Amino acid sequence: MLRIGIAFLLGHCCIHTLPALPATWPWAVLLCVALVLLLLLRIPAAVALLLGIAWAWGNAASRLAEDLPAGLEGVDLVVRGHVASLTDIAGQDPQFEFDVAAAPRAIPGRIRLAWYDNTAHPAVGEEWEFVVRLKRRTGFANPGGFDYEGQLFRNGIGASGYVRADGRNRRLAEASTRYAVLRVRAWISRRLATAVGANPMLGILQGLAVGDTHAISADQWRVFSATGTTHLLAISGLHISMIATLFAWAGGAVVFWPAAQRHRLNAIHGQVVGGLCGAIAYSMLAGLSVPTQRTLLMLCLYFVARWRRRETSVGHALGLALVGVLLFDPFAPLAPGAWLSFAAVAVILLGVSGRLTAAGVLGNFNRVQLAVTIGLMPVLIGAFGTLSLISPLANALAVPFFTVLLVPLVLIGTFAAAISLSAGAMVLGCAARLLQWCWPALQWFADLPLATWHFPQIPPLQYAALILGSLLFVLPGIWATRWTALLLCLPALGFRPPAPAAGEFRLTLLDVGQGLSAVVRTHGHVLIFDTGPAFRTGRDTGELVVVPYLHSQGLRRIDTLMISHGDLDHRGGMASIVKGVPVMQLLAGPSLRLPSADMLPDMQRCERGQRWSWDGVEFEILHPLHQQYALSNESSCVLHISGVGGSALLTGDIQSGSEAALVSGGLARTDIVVAAHHGSRTSSTAGFVDATRPGWALFAAGYRNRWDLPKPEVVRRWRDSGARTLATSESGAIEIDVTNVGVRTPAQYRRDHQHYWSAR
Repeated sequence: MLRIGIAFLLGHCCIHTLPALPATWPWAVLLCVALVLLLLLRIPAAVALLLGIAWAWGNAASRLAEDLPAGLEGVDLVVRGHVASLTDIAGQDPQFEFDVAAAPRAIPGRIRLAWYDNTAHPAVGEEWEFVVRLKRRTGFANPGGFDYEGQLFRNGIGASGYVRADGRNRRLAEASTRYAVLRVRAWISRRLATAVGANPMLGILQGLAVGDTHAISADQWRVFSATGTTHLLAISGLHISMIATLFAWAGGAVVFWPAAQRHRLNAIHGQVVGGLCGAIAYSMLAGLSVPTQRTLLMLCLYFVARWRRRETSVGHALGLALVGVLLFDPFAPLAPGAWLSFAAVAVILLGVSGRLTAAGVLGNFNRVQLAVTIGLMPVLIGAFGTLSLISPLANALAVPFFTVLLVPLVLIGTFAAAISLSAGAMVLGCAARLLQWCWPALQWFADLPLATWHFPQIPPLQYAALILGSLLFVLPGIWATRWTALLLCLPALGFRPPAPAAGEFRLTLLDVGQGLSAVVRTHGHVLIFDTGPAFRTGRDTGELVVVPYLHSQGLRRIDTLMISHGDLDHRGGMASIVKGVPVMQLLAGPSLRLPSADMLPDMQRCERGQRWSWDGVEFEILHPLHQQYALSNESSCVLHISGVGGSALLTGDIQSGSEAALVSGGLARTDIVVAAHHGSRTSSTAGFVDATRPGWALFAAGYRNRWDLPKPEVVRRWRDSGARTLATSESGAIEIDVTNVGVRTPAQYRRDHQHYWSAR
């Protein structure tokens, strides 16, 4: 059965890796013919493969058909429906999923909304009427970045947007019974918040109890990630199995009931019913994530086999669970948690089976930890690009603590809080104090210099060798096998993306939405020009885009960080970058308020005439002059880069006056120009365009931004000068190599890494 499940999964992967869904005709006919032939030939695995393709294809096509039509983007729409997700009850700007029941036009059945600057807090299941503005699924598209579009698609969300400030926004009805489970989860989460109060560990307790992670801070997430203990926070298979075992033990007491004896019910019947009820109830409270689905299905198979007095292998149960999860959720392969969950079980089975000698409880625990660390290495590197080097040691301490002490205490406290807040506060307070006592140890692990190792994007051949090597490490074998496994892993673990040669440079204009951030790399140096915007959620593109990009390219330090001026869309990610990657020098425009000297020891203002050379590439600051400017934009730093085979100009947000000053100062022709001020009418004057006459004009702008940048007439002006134009809003990250023989055609990340669910 495991082979059938793997073949069914491979069929789904065949669809989910396509850049576009195939046309129904003639591929559907060929698929049906092949399926009939394989059924006649009785090849079960091949049949499962084709059924997986068909199931994933049909569901993907159905979900894409529900996407928001392009003509409804940015239009005020009145929608009626129900709040369909947990919301942050303490947040000022709640974000939530919304199931649309009625709308004037055809829009997706589920959308994601943000409601800014409001005092009302929509509760789960309530019926509301909103005036909204929507846009199609969208997210940043950068190397190493998170695929937010893919997450929205995987969750069945066909559009996102915000609630307009409008008097027609109103609550229509109380919570619907359709969302009973979500309402119970929200109620328990509120009870925990009331019982625990403002304790900093509240979010972790809520996550362990009902999977509500809204209150977990960014630093707490960092600690879990750096120590490889994030799996403990999720309501994992271990927690559900523990609850099922407890309920099965309680159910076995049915044998002592006289009524049960009269109906010939024995302990096994009570254990099965109790265990199933406990597992199903807790899985539903956990939100039925993919790992939860896997555990629940495997437990159901175990209890059914126990009821029928049958033996079932773990591999057989795992295969059936895999098929069941994919039938229930055809988009599960798009979630890293699905791969981690199934791979963890498979790796544990491989790690503990086939051993000739018994190792004892402690030996088996250590063996499992080592097997999971090495066996899941390809999944973690492929999904997140990082690996916690201290994960085995951190888990050796954290797993027993969470499993034996914390989780049972949280569950007992949650049950008590549901009945009595005072009793729940006493038990949950003990759990919070225990967590606070152990938290410094986790923080110490997370703050170790090499706690987390970031990997660049590994080529397919080396990645395949890494998978094979990891499996050989986990399987029982002799030392020769271990050495072979190590040799297979080394090409991937030691891979570094090739750097530009001497005299060459690579310019990458990152997709940061409505803002600017560019990375310039020479053979041995890195410069970042601006850091993109910060958001009202507290996050910024330094954390979300720039640092992950640097990690994906194997870059571990920044030689110069240049902030052109003080506008938020250019300097918003600065603090996250300085915190995440060592910065040797900061150059800042006159309007930027510099951080403290202990944050960056080498700081100075950029002025016209500053020059330096890296690896045969010349850098020169052309603006600003040493004078005061009426506008922050006019004082933006302007950087000219010149290699053997071409040049580039980064202009920040300068406007017509500064452009005229540059032209009068003898501005030379440039091969690549990042157009000033995102392509607004205040910049890209005719004189400036005529003076530079680039081969490529690039625009850093957000998708459907409120200013409609870049302006069509500005784009036309650059094109009329002979330049080819690209914008990050359509192309994603734009990467141009300036080699010793000229400027190469830019790589467009969104176009080169297209997925069938991409809206653009």
